[in-house]
Amino acid sequence: MIEKILHSRKKLLKDLPLLPPIKGEEEGGCGVTGFACNIQVSGRHIFEPSIQMHNRGNGKGGGIAAVGLSAGQLGVSQEILEQDYLLQIALLDADARQEVENGCILPFLDVHKAEKVQTVEDFRDIEGLETKPPDVWRYFVRVKPDVLKDFIEKNHLQDIETRK
Repeated sequence: MIEKILHSRKKLLKDLPLLPPIKGEEEGGCGVTGFACNIQVSGRHIFEPSIQMHNRGNGKGGGIAAVGLSAGQLGVSQEILEQDYLLQIALLDADARQEVENGCILPFLDVHKAEKVQTVEDFRDIEGLETKPPDVWRYFVRVKPDVLKDFIEKNHLQDIETRK
């Protein structure tokens, strides 16, 4: 089964041009922040420790992975939170959103909710933030049944459980 999955991914690279090797930065990678508790905690509590990783000066950026998301805070039902994928896309050019949606999302995914992630009114109000961050759009999505069926058939993955 693993070989079938790997083979299905190779097809995605088939027509892409080979890129010349690019020498990366010498300094290290990313920082990590984490916390755990048995009560609901607002996402703002990750902000302060994340400031330490805000701009390491190597152009690699930073990020946060979160679990235990709240359906109520995200404005979706518990069922959508549990059954859908949460897809977030950062748009350097806000005008590209429609093109991205029409070419990369809507043909393949059922969208159950789409919204622009809220930000502060003026990014300069955040100390140390020198450049306006991209707009981020959040989508709750599931792969369209016919798209999934076609992928399974083309890649001989009939043995796989579709909800896994």
